Amino acid sequence: MATEYPVSYLSWNDNGPASIVLIHGAFVTGSWWDLVVPHLSTKYHILAPDLPGHGQSTQQEFSVQSTADLLAQLIRDKAIGSHAHVIGHSLGARVAIQIACTYPDLVQSVFVSGFMSIPRTVFTPYIPRAMWAMQHVENLIPRSVIRWAMDGTDIPHNTSTTTLKLCRQIATPSPELQWPEPWAARTLIVVAAKGGLVPSGDSKEVGLRLMKTGREGNPETIAYFHSEMRHPWNRQNPKLFADTAKAWIEGEDIPDGFEKLVLG
Repeated sequence: MATEYPVSYLSWNDNGPASIVLIHGAFVTGSWWDLVVPHLSTKYHILAPDLPGHGQSTQQEFSVQSTADLLAQLIRDKAIGSHAHVIGHSLGARVAIQIACTYPDLVQSVFVSGFMSIPRTVFTPYIPRAMWAMQHVENLIPRSVIRWAMDGTDIPHNTSTTTLKLCRQIATPSPELQWPEPWAARTLIVVAAKGGLVPSGDSKEVGLRLMKTGREGNPETIAYFHSEMRHPWNRQNPKLFADTAKAWIEGEDIPDGFEKLVLG
């Protein structure tokens, strides 16, 4: 891991023909992608940063825009040809879209899953403390129980420092965190829709709204859902996640099992 850079990051296959930047979600690190990377790094150069406030990047505070700025610099300095295919999960999906909005010249394509937005409501002041408590409770649950409840999804213990301060930075609404402006890059939006015993399904409504916004910038932007995949499906079926990414990057049909989301 490179730790001297403004954000720490992992890198594989520096001689690949094109770069992919993998952007993790809240309260994990760049190593969250360790199950996906082997399926991508044989063909592509991979960069997996630790977001500000996470992992080895704890010297910076998190905000969507400042994180997009830092990762844009990472792409300029470290990506092949100073541009990249950008993949984001959960909170990382919001960062990925912000990079595409703010730095369109750096982004070749976008693939996001589990996009999140945090609108302001009467419950907003309580969200950071609830997030903090949930993270600590989750770490008390045996991994075998989580794998059983999540269809074999490999969720590691959270070794990143989950502080109330970081929860406030992530969960406090701001204009940049609530909803993006249209962006130019062709974008694949995936909704991992499986819920059930564990409420781990993404929102189809959010996926549709994001597609509508994205199509204002690029009519090729499209959204799909998968009824058997849960929110952290990069750890439930990492090969499917990687195959989906490669298909989108290479302009091929995405794997079987996905269904299109259709605007009404």
